[in-house]
Amino acid sequence: MAQDSPVIKESEWEKSTKGIDYTENYKEVKPDEEQKDETQNTNSLSSPSLSYDWSGLKYVFYIVVVGLVLFLIIKILSNLNKNPNIKKQDISIESIEEIEEKMHEIDLDQLLIEAIRQENYHIALRINFLIIIKLLSERNAIVWAKEKTNWEYYSEIKDIVTKDGFKSIVLVFEPVWYGEQQITKDGFSKLQPVFDGFKNQLKINE
Repeated sequence: MAQDSPVIKESEWEKSTKGIDYTENYKEVKPDEEQKDETQNTNSLSSPSLSYDWSGLKYVFYIVVVGLVLFLIIKILSNLNKNPNIKKQDISIESIEEIEEKMHEIDLDQLLIEAIRQENYHIALRINFLIIIKLLSERNAIVWAKEKTNWEYYSEIKDIVTKDGFKSIVLVFEPVWYGEQQITKDGFSKLQPVFDGFKNQLKINE
């Protein structure tokens, strides 16, 4: 017959277990943090660092931008003296009609320089005269019209000094242009001061 197990009184049990700590000390690990740590460890073991320093690219960008700006400036400056209507090689007897029609839109001074450079003094004399007609028109001394004669312009001018100056220019210009006389470099050099003097007179009186 089996012996009965000894019965421990409750008061004795409390006395014997008093002061004993049965709780376990452990750190609770959250599932998400645990998975993150495992992923980081795996990546650090499987692949090297792929970080690069891209700061140098901004200097390349600045260089490209500055280069484009300089290119545009040079392009603009190179086109300043170009006439959009009359090409340099078109300054001739045949093109003078077109130049006259568009003289208020065209840089006649630039065309004069080009004609002299080409040693086309006959055309240069005509452009000189057109510059004077343009100045008179801009100052409302005459009403420009292609079909008018030079003497009709002369009759429209009210200021006596301007009228006399224009008459001198017409007397110099017409025999050469309409007489189709050839004009040499020396001949043009002698006439040019007469035209320049009258141009300056018109500019002073503006």
